[in-house]
Amino acid sequence: MRLKEKAREAINSQVNAELYSSYLYLSMAAYFESINLRGFANWMKVQAQEELVHAAKFFAYVNAGGGRVLLRAAAATEPAP
Repeated sequence: MRLKEKAREAINSQVNAELYSSYLYLSMAAYFESINLRGFANWMKVQAQEELVHAAKFFAYVNAGGGRVLLRAAAATEPAP
């Protein structure tokens, strides 16, 4: 199965969105740990891991379709006030 260019681009965008979501969840986990809310921090880490699983599935799909995954740099998150 060969992916069409438009489909590959859309899935690449989704891979990057999943990775960015994981990054945001980890940012929230860091904040919750800093204010001693370890349960919330753990929940955010679980969510971050789930986003990585999603990204890995899309990643594998693009590669199986003969495409190439192109990763973009993740934007920095702003610390909470």
